[in-house]
Amino acid sequence: MKPASPDTLVDTIRYPLENLESPGGQGFLASCRSELDEKSICVLEDFVKPDALAGMVKEAGALIPQGYYYDRPRTSYEGNDYDDRTWPADHPRTIEHVNRYRQVLNYQIPNDTLVRSVFHWPALTGFVRKMLGFDTLYTSACPHLALTLQIAHEGDSNGWHFDSNNGNVTLLIQQPDSGGVFEYVPGLREDHDEHYDDVRDVFDTPERHVRRTDIKPGTLVLFNGKYALHRVSPVGPTGRPRIIAIFSYDRRPDQLFSRDYIDMVRSFSQDTTAG
Repeated sequence: MKPASPDTLVDTIRYPLENLESPGGQGFLASCRSELDEKSICVLEDFVKPDALAGMVKEAGALIPQGYYYDRPRTSYEGNDYDDRTWPADHPRTIEHVNRYRQVLNYQIPNDTLVRSVFHWPALTGFVRKMLGFDTLYTSACPHLALTLQIAHEGDSNGWHFDSNNGNVTLLIQQPDSGGVFEYVPGLREDHDEHYDDVRDVFDTPERHVRRTDIKPGTLVLFNGKYALHRVSPVGPTGRPRIIAIFSYDRRPDQLFSRDYIDMVRSFSQDTTAG
């Protein structure tokens, strides 16, 4: 089956990604950049049209049983800068958080799926490139992690963490009946200061510090997570899982994630029973 044309899937009137050089496109881009700079997040609601979103929900639901079940507590700093110092047991660098979900990897997602059509849309790649200020940008070539689906059932959570780089791009496909809320604290760390006491305060009393974004299905999100502590809160009682697509890009056309990281992702479980 021929992949769907992305401009039939995306609201290109509201989001003129194919006309960013036009006056309207320039205004749209400037507004998005301002939002990302000021809030560490740019939220494009109803990016995907309703019919396309319904199709993505159906496609993703069929893929869930194939997903790898990932369940390993992690610290907020894994995947960030290497640090071989020994930290106290109660230090923010050693505190572990629930990190549990099911993940469908890139090679498991058929080429003709709607979500892949959006991911490989050149206009979207160009938009992300301009948002991040890069001269070149490509969709990742990684057969495992270029495009993934992250599925969270009741009790699952993507615990507190910082990203190893800026420019996380996601598309929410389905939200659960309760929980699974994106929470973040922008500008919490700096290159010259990790602000560990502030990080600990977030761990202890998140309700006093976090911003919560009511992300609805069909929303595309660009997020700068290198300096912003963030998580997806535990999913509550629900009759449907939270499903989000994660798009990976790189300034190199041949980018691959490390073999060690891929092996780690795939090693946690070969159990393909969802739920």
